[in-house]
Amino acid sequence: MSELRVWLHDQHIASLRTDRRSRLELAYLPDVVSRYGEGTTLLSVALPVSSVPHRTDVVEAWVDGLLPEGEMRTVLERMFAVRRGDSFSLLSALGRDCAGAVVFTPPEQPPQARGRAVPLTDSEVASALDALPQHPLGVDIDVRVSLGGLQSKLLLVRTKKGWARPEGGAPSTHILKPEPPEFPGLVAAEAFAQKAAAIAGLEAASVEIAEFGNRTVLVVERFDRELHDGNLVRIHQEDACQALGLNPDRKYQTLNGTGSYQAIANVLRMHGERPERELQRLGRMMAFTTAIGNTDAHLRNHALLHRSGAVVLAPVYDCAPTIDFAATRQVALWVAGQPMLSAITGDHLVREMSGWGIETSVALATIRSTLEAAGDALPAAADSVGKLPKQTVSRALRRVRSLLATIG
Repeated sequence: MSELRVWLHDQHIASLRTDRRSRLELAYLPDVVSRYGEGTTLLSVALPVSSVPHRTDVVEAWVDGLLPEGEMRTVLERMFAVRRGDSFSLLSALGRDCAGAVVFTPPEQPPQARGRAVPLTDSEVASALDALPQHPLGVDIDVRVSLGGLQSKLLLVRTKKGWARPEGGAPSTHILKPEPPEFPGLVAAEAFAQKAAAIAGLEAASVEIAEFGNRTVLVVERFDRELHDGNLVRIHQEDACQALGLNPDRKYQTLNGTGSYQAIANVLRMHGERPERELQRLGRMMAFTTAIGNTDAHLRNHALLHRSGAVVLAPVYDCAPTIDFAATRQVALWVAGQPMLSAITGDHLVREMSGWGIETSVALATIRSTLEAAGDALPAAADSVGKLPKQTVSRALRRVRSLLATIG
């Protein structure tokens, strides 16, 4: 049986093992069980501390959630001569810097304390962006990083002197997302949505637009990294798929699926640091997502930050008016049973939120205030971005007015 050591905040807390059939097992160390107690949340809501090893599909789903999806994963499997679908072996190659504060190493190799940030010129960043089809995330022999998702991206460190490569297990600080050639204008649209969320008073990942060579890039500051006393510290997180024990390919709600706003709300109700506050934050995110026209707010685009055995919602991220780009008009997570964006009303938003156990009056006030704040924020966000089609803003403003008009 092959094994990886699992480190959280630089502490060895568990072992991840696989057998000849590629079945995964996660076993917490006995002293970790003694120190934290049975049932405590450390790595994942779905994988609580236990003296009995976890051997279910939930382990596979959690591990897959740490790895890239689609073509990026296929390229990385070829790069490291990993058998297709062998999540354990791919994590062995990439697990030095993952989402959150978890790190994976072979049994004989502790994680390097800091790694190193190797400076890059803007020209070298442009070259790394050009090489993403062959080197997803910027991965090579010295850069072993992993991040979930389908969209092409480059992980870098921003220092006082500029950009740098995260080598030897150094934590990355920023995600650079180049404009997809098939979706011109998406970078500006995502910047618009993220800035609008922040102006409207929601916690949102900080973004900016940059140019490297002939590429337009969205630069996203990671919310799972923080500076403490001059040192970069990882903040542990997981996405909603992982928290629910679902494989990444189940991130969209279906008629018989288990992923939904209600499912996220149930996690927050049971494990939230302050459940009522977190449920109201989820309601605000849902209302803003609907107003902006983001049909792609699936489970993997909702995350939980871990704090001393409890969780809080991560800031808004990967938010864009995808209705302007996608062929589908169906939302990733349904609202009060309604899957079509154009059919969702203000009453649907209030009904969905009330279904989480929130008083109807509180839900109504939360949805209304969020929509009003969004309406005020959209023009200011558009002005700050600049190159944005006028119809993107006007459509979002029409949705805000329509949603407000259909409350109560």
